[in-house]
Amino acid sequence: MKSQITSAVKIQNRGFLIMEMMIAFSIMTLFLSSAVMLSATMQSLRMQAVKELENLERFTFAPVLSDYANAWGRDSCSASFFFNPKKTFLHSSGLNISSNPSTDLEVRNGIAYFTADSPVGSSPDFYIADMRDPESPFIISSINTGPGLSALEVAGRFIYAANSGTTNQLQIIDIADRHDPVLLSTLKLPLPHASSTAPAATAIFYSRGLVYLGTKKWEGNEFSIIDVSNPASPKYLGGFETGTLINDIYARDGYAYLAASDIAQMRILDVRDPSNITQLDSFSPSGWETQEGKVFSYFEGSLSLGRTPGGFNNSNNHEVFIFSSSSPHVMEYSRDIPGGVYGIVIRPPHAYLATRSTGREFQIWDNSLENLVFEKSLGFSPRALSCDRNNLYFATGDGKGVSALIIEK
Repeated sequence: MKSQITSAVKIQNRGFLIMEMMIAFSIMTLFLSSAVMLSATMQSLRMQAVKELENLERFTFAPVLSDYANAWGRDSCSASFFFNPKKTFLHSSGLNISSNPSTDLEVRNGIAYFTADSPVGSSPDFYIADMRDPESPFIISSINTGPGLSALEVAGRFIYAANSGTTNQLQIIDIADRHDPVLLSTLKLPLPHASSTAPAATAIFYSRGLVYLGTKKWEGNEFSIIDVSNPASPKYLGGFETGTLINDIYARDGYAYLAASDIAQMRILDVRDPSNITQLDSFSPSGWETQEGKVFSYFEGSLSLGRTPGGFNNSNNHEVFIFSSSSPHVMEYSRDIPGGVYGIVIRPPHAYLATRSTGREFQIWDNSLENLVFEKSLGFSPRALSCDRNNLYFATGDGKGVSALIIEK
């Protein structure tokens, strides 16, 4: 009898054990299935997020589809950017950067990053300023990187800056801590001869881990491509000799557009192989003998070019050009802008221009450049123009540093 009871207990225990194993197996299967589903869901969400960000970047009109770990792009206009002439207010920054004339800027969420080129070598040449309250802006931080900076690109936690000196042409600044920016690395362009004097850098563009750098005319390549996938150790990849000063660069889909100071005021280069760069086309408008290609802007496949005035104004020599969205080689619209164009933002139905027309430094035209919609005196000669959300910002070229044009709803 005892034996029978023992056997029954063993069978019962074995049944419980089998049931527990089945439950454990079911739980493990459920856990593994959940983990696989979670991983797939996370991957799907990640891909969806990247897609949405790319769509967002298209709608916010950034000039390049960038990878978001490394770039912000030049422009951060609101998708609902609009113009209200009755509610447009100019705010002089009052930042007071002394004798350091500002040279270039980009603005992100009301934070301005701008460069300066001071005659005093020990003065700061890079600034970060809080412009979120345009009536009470303030400098967050500044550093001195050397002889001065002529242009910059903001990409993630890094600033890529064109250096105005001859010691090095590229400087990379880490802005992970806005209150304590750090000069992370520099690069000097290769010299064609040991006795060559390196040039000052004058223009810069960033896209997808590459920096496109332009310089003044010298013995070597005025246009260079630099790998900055590791910002702590930039690597020179190749260059192209233009034989002239480069004032601005825009790069996209394997092509680079150069705003230059000689007869070819806009050059189009094939840069898909940095070790074998070739020129595909150029644009030579009338007036090139005294005028220079100065600044680019890009919107929805359409490229625009601004030029300097070239001294005495000739109405036949235009200062702003808009090229076809189907082909950047075909010029669609152009306009004479006395004083020259130093900044462009295209947002149909308007083209926003920073000019040096005295008393008319800010102008808005329809996007066919036929009709002047609005103009405003800025009280300074702008060096650069940046758009952030629904506001426009100018590098003033003087001790103010930055001024904001606030467009209120």
